Amino acid sequence: MATPLEKSKIQMVLVDLDGTILNNKKEIGEADLITLKKLGNQGIIRVFATGRNLYSALKVLPKSTPIDYLIFSSGAGILDWKSQKLLFSSSIEKSVVDTIISALKKMDLNFSVHFPIPENHRYFYHKGNNVATDFDWRNSLYDGYNFKLNHSFPHKSATQFIVILKNLSEFQIVATEFPEMKIIRATSPIDGKSVWLEIFNTDVSKAKGGMFLCEMLNVSPKLTLGIGNDYNDLDLLDWTTYSYIVDNAPDDIKIKYSQCADNQNNPLSFVYQKHWL
Repeated sequence: MATPLEKSKIQMVLVDLDGTILNNKKEIGEADLITLKKLGNQGIIRVFATGRNLYSALKVLPKSTPIDYLIFSSGAGILDWKSQKLLFSSSIEKSVVDTIISALKKMDLNFSVHFPIPENHRYFYHKGNNVATDFDWRNSLYDGYNFKLNHSFPHKSATQFIVILKNLSEFQIVATEFPEMKIIRATSPIDGKSVWLEIFNTDVSKAKGGMFLCEMLNVSPKLTLGIGNDYNDLDLLDWTTYSYIVDNAPDDIKIKYSQCADNQNNPLSFVYQKHWL
């Protein structure tokens, strides 16, 4: 495990949202807001990296939030926060979308297929025979933005698929069906326990979003620090040189990284004290 950098060395900090810098009220703690401003004053690039789509992220992040970039939809999109300009977006082409839809229907699974960015909070859904309360809750949450998939997907491309599963064993079975795609495991932000399998194009991950920004800004990946809490943060934490996991993370991934305060207790400020004070 890496030893602490000199104070002046870290140039980019990448932080997850739900379960990490967002507390249980879906707010950034006051101390962490102050820390974000301190990092900006020190010339540190501040990046939020979230599984939320852009629409969902903007619901919890006021425009005054002191960050520089937003990696959203697990890396399928990147936004310049100050200009609100979209810098990168990824999509799955129509022929592949149709093939995946057919395979998921044959497996009788509950899934959604999402419009292209920036409208990927809108989606078509198919309800299989599996009981999935979280799937129904999510459809209620996005009521007015979703449509039943009665025919073929009407767009030329899709951002992603979300498949809501019963357990990890089912995840492992379904994941093997799509070896040519990027498969991301996530814990439901709705009920906090359902297993989500997300299907993206291969150019998508939070780590690849970080690499995109490093190349654009001429920052060495060796000078990055990451903080996360869940399985969809693992590629990011494996990529950043200095990686922290919050205390409220699942036990099986906490052992891999340095630990910091939980999401209720300003984890960014905890890390800041270790590296900058």
